[in-house]
Amino acid sequence: MKTKYIILYILIILLVFSPIKTTLAVDGEKTDSYIVYNQDNEIIMEKSQVEVGDTFITANFEEYEIYLIEGNKAYARKIGNINIPISKKLKNNNISPLSNNQQTICLYMTHNDESYTPTDGYDSIYGAGGIHDVAKMLKSQLESKNYNVVLDETLHIPHNSSAYSRSGLTATKLFNSYNPDALFDIHRDGVSKSYYYTNQNGENLSKVRIVVGKSNPNYQNNYQFAKILFATGNAMYPWLFSDIYSGSGHYNQALKDTCLLFEMGTYLIEKEYVYNSIPYLVDAIDSVLYTPIEDDTLLPNEDEQSPNEQTPQLPGNSTDDNLQNSQNTTQQPETKNNWILAIIFSGVIIISLTIGGIILYKKSKKEKSKKDKN
Repeated sequence: MKTKYIILYILIILLVFSPIKTTLAVDGEKTDSYIVYNQDNEIIMEKSQVEVGDTFITANFEEYEIYLIEGNKAYARKIGNINIPISKKLKNNNISPLSNNQQTICLYMTHNDESYTPTDGYDSIYGAGGIHDVAKMLKSQLESKNYNVVLDETLHIPHNSSAYSRSGLTATKLFNSYNPDALFDIHRDGVSKSYYYTNQNGENLSKVRIVVGKSNPNYQNNYQFAKILFATGNAMYPWLFSDIYSGSGHYNQALKDTCLLFEMGTYLIEKEYVYNSIPYLVDAIDSVLYTPIEDDTLLPNEDEQSPNEQTPQLPGNSTDDNLQNSQNTTQQPETKNNWILAIIFSGVIIISLTIGGIILYKKSKKEKSKKDKN
């Protein structure tokens, strides 16, 4: 009888603790999701975290600024329509290619735990989550275009306010070692599936969000590069990019003008849909970095361009001052840290199992004593 209780106790431990490595890596994103409304009270965007003063560009090339947050609702005022020249700038000799040397792109992941619930079973896995699979697929597709791609899978866990400081070391190492033409931080978002999901000609796909950090001395150059990529990608595939979001973070983007953060879908979308979108993203990257488009189209309409709108130039390499600023700038907080709750929860489980084990042991001992008496 004692053996029976011991086996039962072990099974309980295995059942409780086997998923802990996945469930304790709470990333906080999905619980902090915001719905963003325009001044006509129409839903125009979703974001896992927002702050007053953040700006974004929609797929309709409208620029907004968030001015009010009430609970999980945020309100944004329209700044105006933007017009981004695509091919005129791409045809310019000072843009294509960015580098006459080896064409290298570096990839890394600040939030290694990020995963896709429908495919991976969890939204977050402590360690190498599903986002690593997405980065590997992106690497493979870029290599198919004959680029030299360096994917650094260094872990920057846990997913807390210091993650960008840790990943900053990785980004700096990549920058110093390879002097890449572009450096991309690969993420997945924490909003609804519907914001990212699209079906084009029967193919299930995931949109991509571009994120740029305002707390970055190189912000304007990063932002200009993001706008060129955004306009080019959506000219080629109108569904590809959901928006460009300029948040209060730093995101280690001062290292180079062509540093960007990509949100590759959301935790509620199938990872396979993200895979399906990657070749289209690679086409856009390839077109902006190295391949001019022989067309003079402006988006959305050349005639509508505001007289005050400055045409963004595709930037080149950042200076050494930007690298120094990147290392000295204070990192901005990211998503809420739920680790305290996770630790408390695991502690309660351990205590409960210990008490349960003691009770089971005493019960088996008591039954054995009765059996001996009989």
